[in-house]
Amino acid sequence: MKRLKITNDHGWTPRTLRKQERKIKNTLLRQRVMAVRLVMEGYLGKEVVSMVNVCRQTVSHYVSLFNEGGLELLLHRDFAPEREPFLTEEQQEEIKQLVLTTTPVELG
Repeated sequence: MKRLKITNDHGWTPRTLRKQERKIKNTLLRQRVMAVRLVMEGYLGKEVVSMVNVCRQTVSHYVSLFNEGGLELLLHRDFAPEREPFLTEEQQEEIKQLVLTTTPVELG
């Protein structure tokens, strides 16, 4: 397998990435920064995988995101569009009222 490599550091050093890690509250985003920092420090992909507890493809993806767009792209997350609710608003309201005003025994 090819060794993971940071080809564009975008002005970040391992030290500044570590400082940034400490500021990030979201564990998954902190994990991304940590993986990139460890690769930047010279760790092999398989070593980073065991330290960060993700698969090698994920670490490779994080590195390529960082190489392409720096920390901004690495921390950007797209979310899937919201799903349509299974119940209509009227049905949801009906269930809400049932829960608030009756007991299971009353409903059988």
